Amino acid sequence: MSALQITVDERNDATVIVLDGEIDIATENDFRDAVTSALEQRPGGCVVLDCAGLIDSSGLRVLVQSYKAAQEHRCQLRIAAPPERVAKILRVTAIDTRIPVHPTVEAALAAPAA
Repeated sequence: MSALQITVDERNDATVIVLDGEIDIATENDFRDAVTSALEQRPGGCVVLDCAGLIDSSGLRVLVQSYKAAQEHRCQLRIAAPPERVAKILRVTAIDTRIPVHPTVEAALAAPAA
């Protein structure tokens, strides 16, 4: 069984990908595939990564790849509800300057397009 559970929730004009567990070398392909699929289904739309259940930030490389894929699809990629230790790494690595980070999924969904 995978250490990462991924749930995709379609909401009006956005896709919310709920991440629960750990993104690591064993699960990064599943994460990448879920994000790529969501981006392809919503060109020019919005994809929110709900990180409330994420254990750590070992998947930063895949997150950066997801950001680049979102740009190619002209999609908004947003991060929602990261635990403090994940939010800190997003700040230290400056990923939060490229991918907006919001305190909740609802805030991410309500945010205006960049």
